[in-house]
Amino acid sequence: MGFLKKLFGSTKLDGVALAQSARLEDYAQIDLLGRFSQSSPLHEERARRQWERILPRSYEQQIELLQKQNWLQQSGDRYQITEAAHPPLALYRARQQREKEEAMRQVRKALTDRDTSEALALRRSYEATQPLGRADWTGPEPQLSHSALTRRILFLQHRIIDGLSASTAQWLKLYAAEQHLWGVSWRLDKDAIPDEVATELAIPALDSVEAAYWRAYGLVLYVENQETWQRCKGGDHVRRIEIGGLDDEYTCASCRQTHGEQYLVTRVPELPHSECTSPLGCRCTYVPVLDTYEELAE
Repeated sequence: MGFLKKLFGSTKLDGVALAQSARLEDYAQIDLLGRFSQSSPLHEERARRQWERILPRSYEQQIELLQKQNWLQQSGDRYQITEAAHPPLALYRARQQREKEEAMRQVRKALTDRDTSEALALRRSYEATQPLGRADWTGPEPQLSHSALTRRILFLQHRIIDGLSASTAQWLKLYAAEQHLWGVSWRLDKDAIPDEVATELAIPALDSVEAAYWRAYGLVLYVENQETWQRCKGGDHVRRIEIGGLDDEYTCASCRQTHGEQYLVTRVPELPHSECTSPLGCRCTYVPVLDTYEELAE
């Protein structure tokens, strides 16, 4: 009977059960519903095929079923959730938030123990529970070297942390490593920054939240720039590196002067620029310049 109900589209969905279910094919239906919180067209063909790998029915049948539940309404070529969809969707989002907080707590503990391999495994385990294999808030799929780069942040010794107390430097590295591990940056609440760290990092141009954010950003950027330089140095298809970077009101004259300039890999200036005077720190990046086949032949 259950098979016939699914086949002929008369299945009655239990929103609460789906939102709380441990089965991916169940809560994926509520996740898909949430993609229409704002008026949106249906997904493109490629995305539909991704959804069909986890849904218990075809994408089109699922959309029709959500409409029959009075959870989704159509207006022209766009779809949006109804008031009736809010309770199960709210329940599911509360569950998502709890799972996110628990995953972040576990990753933070692993990073505190300087076990970046475990931290990355925890991230991947968490993202594997997401219907499309990736959370909306996390960064791109990490490369194999991702945990090794995160580890470099935790053990970093460089002039960009000179002058900081050992405790503040350790806190800052953990903050930066956590963001690098997840592949996304965020600003902390003021209350999440220890008083002694806030006092040490704050400068006239930036409050403690912004100062902590940009100092952590600088640590991540340094490690990523070094990785880019090392890959270029060890390869045979890149002979030059260009200096890129943001050009805004916070870009200092020293950094702006090098933007767009190209250098041989072995002679490119070290980043961050030691002459940088931006209150946000040096935000310049290494951009590999790929040689053409003609240049390689020469």
